[in-house]
Amino acid sequence: MEEKQIKVNHSLQKAFNIIEIMAASGEEMALNDISKQTELPKATALRLIYTLQTMGYIQQNSKNSAYSLSLKFQLLANNMDIYREMVELIRPFMQEVSNSLAEATCLSICDNLELVYIESIDSLDNLLNVTQKIGKRAPLYCTGAGKLYLSAMTTAELDDYLNSTPLLPLTTHTLTSKEAIKAKIREIQANGYSMDDEECEIGVKCVALPVYDAQRKIVCTLSVSMPAIRATEDKIQQTITTLKAVTKKIPV
Repeated sequence: MEEKQIKVNHSLQKAFNIIEIMAASGEEMALNDISKQTELPKATALRLIYTLQTMGYIQQNSKNSAYSLSLKFQLLANNMDIYREMVELIRPFMQEVSNSLAEATCLSICDNLELVYIESIDSLDNLLNVTQKIGKRAPLYCTGAGKLYLSAMTTAELDDYLNSTPLLPLTTHTLTSKEAIKAKIREIQANGYSMDDEECEIGVKCVALPVYDAQRKIVCTLSVSMPAIRATEDKIQQTITTLKAVTKKIPV
């Protein structure tokens, strides 16, 4: 195709205009403000924002409905100054876990009340390809690592989260009852680890443990995912033991 025949995609221009204005703002923006600053009709701005939101590039604050750019931009641009150090520090420990268990291992953080995967190692047999998760977001209530962050909340914070978050069933195993989730959180607080029992994806189970700083605040989580067929009681206990031993060694 000759260059003179190529036409500019105006929808793409408008989308990047929204991104640039939000990046320049550096803080959450209401739809009205985005519409005014981009000089786009509210309906057009909302359609473009929603598209970017479904792709994980924009996130919405459930409390005030304001929008902000997500961590995915930083991950794609490899501009992870905040997290690069963490990844470089923890990856050798992830590799230790992966080598010991021969299963997929993920490093996650909590951002805007969602789980964000910032590093991963596939299983040795490549049966579970988790590297594709890097930069993606997942709900807290149905992920092993996510529930660890819920377990660190106060009662009021947990109630607020459960009341403001749509508890959608990702699989037939997903807990969507507030009381059932609270009961599971109490178990996690007592045990010190969390599990995803095919709650996010049928056929996949996950065990997760927190990595604490000196103030006992969760700075990140390590999780091991495995096919459900391999998740015997012995394998689960081996995974918990391995994660406990490794997370204690991480100097954060």
